[in-house]
Amino acid sequence: MSQLALVAASEGNSFWLPHDIKEVWVGSLAFFIVFGLIWWKAGPAIKGAMNKRTDGIAAGLAESADALNAAESERDQIKAALADREREVARIQADAKATAEKVEADLIAKGETEAKAIRHRGTSDVEIARRQARADVQAELARMSLGAAEAVVTESLDDSAQSDLIDQYIAHLGARS
Repeated sequence: MSQLALVAASEGNSFWLPHDIKEVWVGSLAFFIVFGLIWWKAGPAIKGAMNKRTDGIAAGLAESADALNAAESERDQIKAALADREREVARIQADAKATAEKVEADLIAKGETEAKAIRHRGTSDVEIARRQARADVQAELARMSLGAAEAVVTESLDDSAQSDLIDQYIAHLGARS
């Protein structure tokens, strides 16, 4: 019980202050000395770390802003390229259509030229064949006429007249050469 009385008698002045006020002064002095040493030695390092962190955040924000600007610039370039691509597609399609129309016109003109040439050759071939047929008919007619005339002459000529006719022909040939 005596210990309980000792504990009860050693209670402080109040809830906030201990029993001996010197203890408050010594504890406070020790706290401020330790706090001052920490402030003096660790303060610059803490300030440097805080400044470094602030600078890092600022650099990150600047880098983010640069990346945002670059992305927006690239987006604008892509939009411009898409617009250019659409114009390029339209131009290529127009060129292809013009080329196709030109090729079609060239093929039609070439076909018409070839058709005219074929018709002309056909007309020429028909004319040549007609002339050849006429010449063949005339030659055949001449041969037949000659055969008929020879038959008539042979029957109507006697041997002495035929002999005179042959001699005249030979003389005529001799005079020519």
